[in-house]
Amino acid sequence: MASLMGVCLVVFPVSVLGQGRTWAGTSLAQMVESARWRIGALRVNASLSLTNVGYDSDLYYGHLDEPAPDLTLTASIPVQILVPLGKKAVLEINDSPQCVFYFSTEKERAWDNSFGSRIHFALKRFYIQAGGELSSVRRRMSPELNVNVRERSEALDGTLLWQASRNVSFATLYDHVRYSYGDPEIGGISPVQALNREEGYVDLVTYFQPSTRLRLFVDGQYGLYTFSEAVATGRNTRSYGVFGGLDFVPREGETRPVEPVQGSISLGYKRFDVLDAASLDGSGFVGAADVSVGLFKRTAARVFLSRDFEFSVYSDGTYYLSTTYGGGVRRRLSRRATFTYDVSFSQSAYPQDEAAGPPDDRNFRYTNHLFNLSIQLTRSLAITFQTMLSRRTLGEMGDESRRNFFGLSLVYGVPSGSISAPARGLSR
Repeated sequence: MASLMGVCLVVFPVSVLGQGRTWAGTSLAQMVESARWRIGALRVNASLSLTNVGYDSDLYYGHLDEPAPDLTLTASIPVQILVPLGKKAVLEINDSPQCVFYFSTEKERAWDNSFGSRIHFALKRFYIQAGGELSSVRRRMSPELNVNVRERSEALDGTLLWQASRNVSFATLYDHVRYSYGDPEIGGISPVQALNREEGYVDLVTYFQPSTRLRLFVDGQYGLYTFSEAVATGRNTRSYGVFGGLDFVPREGETRPVEPVQGSISLGYKRFDVLDAASLDGSGFVGAADVSVGLFKRTAARVFLSRDFEFSVYSDGTYYLSTTYGGGVRRRLSRRATFTYDVSFSQSAYPQDEAAGPPDDRNFRYTNHLFNLSIQLTRSLAITFQTMLSRRTLGEMGDESRRNFFGLSLVYGVPSGSISAPARGLSR
């Protein structure tokens, strides 16, 4: 019976879901309607993406005595399938297989995959979402250990949004993620023992939307971090955070001579309570912001900020405070060509206590310059030429490492759609 119903859903189109009265439900309906391909009831977005096609001047960013340059290529095929289940529910399935290729450095080659599935319910005054994700990817570990490391994660998440009135809504969010890491075998550092952990979060959020273009929010969050290795249980931590901010809501299909304000701002205070009495706790200002605004007819400016506590790969350090900030400019050269330039600055701050944290000579600073020239060749084909110039400075002595990349990316098809929905803490 179940298989027969599935066949009927594919062969015979069903009505698009009713969006209810919630802003998240409205965004969900827009995502379903804007999907590129339709096969009966199915809505599909898919693309072929070639990224990091080019020359990397140092794969290990100064972690080895000599630079390790190589030619690189990353190919992926992200696919998103949306299945309306009647008028009030949508099943979303995402899969992204990926091949990472290095011309000379065979041990860095990898096959990655991220798979996720969620179900969305858009009721009259409620929006409900539940799902999970399995991921196994090689990615750059952190600013401390800026080399590729295998990261495996298993995630579950859920959202309940109540639209109390036209302008006011309330949301409860739950997230649980289990992380495990492979060993990069660089410098004797083993993040397997240091960072294998589970993270859980509960957020209570209040939203106020005074207009169709602006949404304000206040978010209270509790987090729990539990490390799996016996040698790392002293890192077990609780966090308490209060955030406030706003989201700029774009209008579907809107075009203006000068771009309107877009993006989001989330700023707040977090206490990082390490359960081990011998370790120092942390607290302070945290935030995430990424906002762009049109300056002239074809020119827009962007500013961004990211500041939060991160767990350290070093066995004698529990955490550090990581801060990244910067800005950029985007210029539309023609109807199909756009040039962007971004500059960012990053730095770390460790607990300054000999018994609890690493010394000052592990503090890092990064400066990154990113130049992009994007050309929309056809409706479904875009190419971007990229140049990245990076400098890493370590410790008080100012030891410098440089890493540059010159290449391009190519995307054919339609990237996966997304919805405007409640997000936890600084994940905006």
